[in-house]
Amino acid sequence: MQKFALLVFISIPLLAQPDVIDFNQNGWFSYSGDHRVAGRWGIHFDAQWRRAQIITRWQQYQFRPGVNFQANRNLLLTVGYAFTRTYPYGDFPGPGAFPEHRIYQQAVIRHPRTSVNISQRFRLEQRFIESPNSSNPRSTTYSNRFRYMFRAELPLARNGDSEKTWYLPVWDEILLGIPPNMGARTFDHNRLFVGIGRALGAGNIELGYMNQFVGQKNGQIFEFNNTLFVTFTSTFDLSQLWR
Repeated sequence: MQKFALLVFISIPLLAQPDVIDFNQNGWFSYSGDHRVAGRWGIHFDAQWRRAQIITRWQQYQFRPGVNFQANRNLLLTVGYAFTRTYPYGDFPGPGAFPEHRIYQQAVIRHPRTSVNISQRFRLEQRFIESPNSSNPRSTTYSNRFRYMFRAELPLARNGDSEKTWYLPVWDEILLGIPPNMGARTFDHNRLFVGIGRALGAGNIELGYMNQFVGQKNGQIFEFNNTLFVTFTSTFDLSQLWR
């Protein structure tokens, strides 16, 4: 059933029927951490530096702090805030750079297995976007978005304790607009990633290729972004610092 769901979400962008496709080559670099503070409570923080034309120009940057609650061993709940700034890029750029503020709620469900580790992430976002088109530079548009990610990790090598050292991460995430102000289509964009990962104790580093298929809000232009994606993740237990 999970494999079927993944195929469905990957195929949804193919139904979008683009009129114009804008091809881009980007580079994304990110940090993502989930750190226990006390009991079931912890903090989340991720930051992303997204570059256009491989790495030569800004595409976007983002900071996303949050508060975690470990509901049980395999369910992590998070609420938080995100700040994003987007810059003009590609053959059909926007009129100017603009900021966006978000409030988000998410649930990560893990399905640990001996052969393949599987996880699912569900996220709701309430978005406050300052429009560069308006004569009022502080004009803000409100919208909502739903995001679903399916992720699998296939171990390639293990150490003497049977813990994975090298692995193959594969994931797909679809983003769907929710009224109001969602644009011409419900489909916002899809991200498909495949790469190589190295486990580093309480952290991991991953390097790979991501295809980002974006539907601009006008419903006529779609972006096909070939992206180099490098990410470092950490689960370092902060509660160790004051025990």
